[in-house]
Amino acid sequence: MRTAVYENFFTKLIATTKCLDINEIEKYISKSTGNDILLVNKQLDKANKLLNERYGRYGVISEQDNVKALQKGYYDLSMIKLSLSDIRRKIDQYNIEESSPLGQQISKDWDNAAYLLQDLLQLENMNLINYLRLLEDRSSELCQNKETEKRKRCSNQKQHNLKQISNNKIATEMPCDIITIEEVCKITRLSKSKIYHMVCNHEIPHYKLNPNKKGRLFFFYSEIEVWLKRNRIGTIEEYLNQFEN
Repeated sequence: MRTAVYENFFTKLIATTKCLDINEIEKYISKSTGNDILLVNKQLDKANKLLNERYGRYGVISEQDNVKALQKGYYDLSMIKLSLSDIRRKIDQYNIEESSPLGQQISKDWDNAAYLLQDLLQLENMNLINYLRLLEDRSSELCQNKETEKRKRCSNQKQHNLKQISNNKIATEMPCDIITIEEVCKITRLSKSKIYHMVCNHEIPHYKLNPNKKGRLFFFYSEIEVWLKRNRIGTIEEYLNQFEN
């Protein structure tokens, strides 16, 4: 059933000689694929394949043809199924305004069959091209959302793990190693405001029992000791001795 819907919409994209409303195409994409990136990418592949087929429906100008055209000064389009008059007649069916950018391009290419054929192909596939671009935008958006959700899950899991670790250490492993901000202030002889400032700038090792509430911090004595040693002159005792001396 879904395949039939796809086929019918592709037929509409190809058969319509007027530019479809972008909102209509976006509505169809949302309805038919939703937030399933696999369905979006499946339609992307199909749309790309169909577009390539349609761009070659009248024949293909090869690289060798381009070389010969440079030598002769014109394209020999005997391999193309349409004559210049055929291309013009097909383009006239679209009633393109001459003042529009595409209309100006068509006027410029009017006597050149090779270039005018490209204009015709663009007209015949304008809705398919728009559909393809909107699919690409949706695929990119879904990839970004997926990555954001992944980072969010990782962050939540990390916070959960930290809480579990802290609870386990409080309960069993190292009950004396966890210290409060008041104890950190006492050890470092720094004010609370200074400690909070360093926490905000991630200058001192710390953890939060509840990341959504301000001030619920805890520290590990061993980590503070390492931090002091790295940033000061040695162990906590050595650090304190400098003031006693």
